[in-house]
Formats: sequence, C-alpha cells, structure tokens
Amino acid sequence: MPPALSQLTIDRIIIHEVPRHLRSDTASSPTYSEVESPLDAQLRMFFKEKIVETVGSSSAYDVVFDAQTTSPVPQFIREMLITGHGNFVEISKRIAKHLHDAQGGASPGGLVTVVDGSLGGRRAVGILKLEKEEGVRLNQATHGGLRTFDVSLIRDLILTRKTKLFKVGFFLSAEDGTDPDGTACDEQRGYRPTTEVAGFFLTGFLGCRLAEDPRISTKRFFLATQEFLNEQIADPVARTEAINHLLSELTNQRARINLREFARDNLPVQLRQPFLNHLEQAGFRTHTVMKDIELIESQTKKMALEFQNGVTVVGDREAFGTSVKVNRTRDGSARVEITGELKEVKGK
Repeated sequence: MPPALSQLTIDRIIIHEVPRHLRSDTASSPTYSEVESPLDAQLRMFFKEKIVETVGSSSAYDVVFDAQTTSPVPQFIREMLITGHGNFVEISKRIAKHLHDAQGGASPGGLVTVVDGSLGGRRAVGILKLEKEEGVRLNQATHGGLRTFDVSLIRDLILTRKTKLFKVGFFLSAEDGTDPDGTACDEQRGYRPTTEVAGFFLTGFLGCRLAEDPRISTKRFFLATQEFLNEQIADPVARTEAINHLLSELTNQRARINLREFARDNLPVQLRQPFLNHLEQAGFRTHTVMKDIELIESQTKKMALEFQNGVTVVGDREAFGTSVKVNRTRDGSARVEITGELKEVKGK
C-alpha cells in the first residue's frame, strides 16, 4: 500500500499555459515558464490539499503505463522520479507541449501544473490540468530574470472559482524500481459519463490505461466483501441483510462502487474501518471500483443460506425478499421460515 496522501510534501511547482486551438493551427503553442514558481508554506499547503482532495476522491482510478503507448509522458515521469530535481523545467515544458498537441479544439485551454514532491520517502510527480474562465488573462512575472507564473494568482483564481482543477495524473516511485504507482482523476466528464477518464488525457496524453479489468475488480470486491460479512457478523439476521445490501449494490444502476460509502451506508460503525482494512489487505488501493458484474452475474441473482448441519436453502434473490424470513433464536442460531405453495418433494 502507498503511504497516506496526507504525508505528501511539495518541493516545487511549475506552470505553463496551454491555449485552446485546432490541431490544424500550427502557429499555436504553449506559453512556457522558464523557472519554477516561488512557493511559501501557505502555497505548498494549498496545492497539497487540492491534490489530496482530488487524488483521494471517488473519481480517482489506479492507472499503469500502457506498453503500447506512443506518448512520451511515461518516460518523462520515469526520468523525474529517478533523477529527482534534474531537468525539471525542461521536462515540464515537454509535458506541456505534448498536452497541447494531444488535445484538439473540443478541449478547453488551461494551465498545466507539474508538481515535484515526495510521499512517505518515495518521490512523487503530479500533473494537473486546470481550466480558467474565458477572458481571464494571466501575466507572467520574472523571478531571477526568468519568466514564470505566480502560483498565488492561480490559488486566488481557484478560490474565486475562475479556475477549476479537473484533470490530474499522480505518480509515486515504486520501491522495487519498477514502473510507478499511478492514479488519474477526471472531474470534467459531465453527467453519467461513459468513461472514467477522458481518452485523450488518459491514453493520448498520460500514456496510461486503467490498472485492472472492471470485471475482475468487481468479482474480487464481491468475494472479499462476502467473506468479511460472513466472518465478522455473527447475528444471522444482520448478516443476511448485509449480504442482500451487497447484492443490491452490485446490481443497481451506478457505474462504480465507492467503498467508503458502501461501508458507511451498510455496516455498523464498529465494522466500517475493519472492512476497509480487509479490502486494503485484499489489494484494493483506491476507494472506488468500476462495476461490471459479468463474471458474477449468476451469483447476484440468487441467495443461499448454508447451515453447519449440512442444510442449504437456495432461491431467487427477489423471492427471498417476500418468501423467506430469517430469525435469530435465543442461543444465537438462525431459524428460517419459508412461506409458499409446496411444489414437490423429492430425493436428491
């Protein structure tokens, strides 16, 4: 597990402006900073909070570098994480240039902010795309004789809602020297989006893909949650209700499962954090699972009550709700009442 995001430390930031343009407009180019932006403690904290808030949100997804990508950004990120501060300004310019080239006229212009820092002893790189309101002009200042954008102005624009943080790539160096742990977040996908992260940003720009097939992660969530509920909830009535909530969560119309919200809405207070810890140990590193029940669809349609004495009650989940009642006895055992017209009795 990566360290908690609250441990993030920001060492430096640089900002470049990318204009809105058509790909056919060969005269268009970013406005570059020539040196990183001056930072004080307040500004470091401001950007740290924005990154933590976004990367830790339910809109953030684990990503990995795509081996088939033609984007140069994965190599830029590797260089920054390995070499640390070396060539920070030049690499950030090349990142801004690639974003400029990757997005077309449908994408708004904005500010590319490259963040260099550390998290729990590991190097961290953040690439933030911020959109500013049309008509808001940013003038560059000079620092040490070199042009740069004043991050305090960017902060003021965000606070006055004239600039929005809406796309983020965040990468953390791997302890074993392999490719970094990556997270991407896109907060500009509109109502009921069909993709988790805009294709041009995730694939064309970052050169990444989502880390796991949603079918697999949904199945893993189902099995891990079912295991936890059966192990940690002794009361038969409460356990049956919890399993039913799980099946309802899997079959509703929402495109993703927020693990924290699921725990909050369906578990007693004393079990919420142990549940999240259980999922963490099962390999879930973010708090969101993209949902695809293809691999477990048949299991979501039925309920099964298995008893220690070898008796099993199996039936359609919807029928369970109206025909099967689970009660607890004084000794903590379960009593099951089934109401309905008996179809037939036969040996098995």
